[in-house]
Amino acid sequence: MINRFTPIELAKKIKRLILQKKQKFPVKITLKANETNLEFEAFSQVEYWRIANYGNERFFLGKFMKSLKLNDVIFDIGASVGLITVHGAVFAKSGLVIAFEPDPETMERCKHNVSLNNISNVVFVTWAVSDLAGEVSLFTDGASGKAPTLREQINRKGAPKNQITVETRTLDDEILAGNLPLPTVLKIDIEGAEVLCLRGSKKLLSGQLGEKPRLIFLELHPNFLPSFNSTVEEVHDFVLSHDYQATWSKQREDQIHYCYQPI
Repeated sequence: MINRFTPIELAKKIKRLILQKKQKFPVKITLKANETNLEFEAFSQVEYWRIANYGNERFFLGKFMKSLKLNDVIFDIGASVGLITVHGAVFAKSGLVIAFEPDPETMERCKHNVSLNNISNVVFVTWAVSDLAGEVSLFTDGASGKAPTLREQINRKGAPKNQITVETRTLDDEILAGNLPLPTVLKIDIEGAEVLCLRGSKKLLSGQLGEKPRLIFLELHPNFLPSFNSTVEEVHDFVLSHDYQATWSKQREDQIHYCYQPI
């Protein structure tokens, strides 16, 4: 399919590309949220796009922010460079954000962006969320590459090729061990591994560990799930089987955003 732009849209697109090419990194970025200025720093064009352009997910971020409470405990699973972590921490200022990001360089960017905003209610977790505890290969090209993944994506242009070994744990095990608090909000965006995250959260989602999360924000990747022997339908049905309902969904390019709430 050929993307068609109006003359005005095309002019704006060309202007953005020219400006980005002239950018000398690192570059400071200021975003406004609820009358608050949030500060970020991008060290590459990829990071600039993820922050200044909201990774083309401004609608998703807006829905997320409008749903938060001041005392929410948010699990940002797949925190990347910290866009949602920072927004969530500033809004849920009486709560807590736990940022999960297993790629070392990307985690450093996340920590840096949190520090720019003098935020103290963020905890950083460097292991990958999965359905089993152990060690696996993470495919990653660092903070300037495509988002890291726990499976090789042979059908994805520019997919990460470098591999590092990372630790995996499950949310159920870590909450039971007292290493993590009970979350009120889950945001999951981990390039197909969302199915593994959910499988390792059965007790949490069923309410066996205490009050279940009141919100699940999920980004599903139809093209990546086959690498995990799963499908969009399987993941969706898995969440519904734990007495949740989808309150909204939106297709974005080759991804699907969902929000779930307990019935």
